Amino acid sequence: MFDNVKREFIQENGISNGDTTKRSDVFREYQLSVRKEDRAKGTWTLQQYEGNYRSAMYAAVKAADPSWNPGQPFDANILNSVTRESVEKNLVQSGNRLVRRSVDFSV
Repeated sequence: MFDNVKREFIQENGISNGDTTKRSDVFREYQLSVRKEDRAKGTWTLQQYEGNYRSAMYAAVKAADPSWNPGQPFDANILNSVTRESVEKNLVQSGNRLVRRSVDFSV
């Protein structure tokens, strides 16, 4: 999921455009890879990760260029500091959601 979010974030200049993404493919592949009774909770969790990856990328680009807005081009190298591990180590469970503990992306 991380690689897909990053590729699409760069391709779409930070816009979440479901019409041109492979998002559905990632979810479909996941759902077919797990037992039926685990699909709903796993898909919910995958969606939580997806949103947090996108938020971290947005924060990194915005930190590098405070005037940037989604849809505007940006230097994709800014996202080199954003990794799956760097995002996930800052996530904590809050009820049934994954939320960021803190974000510090050096550029």
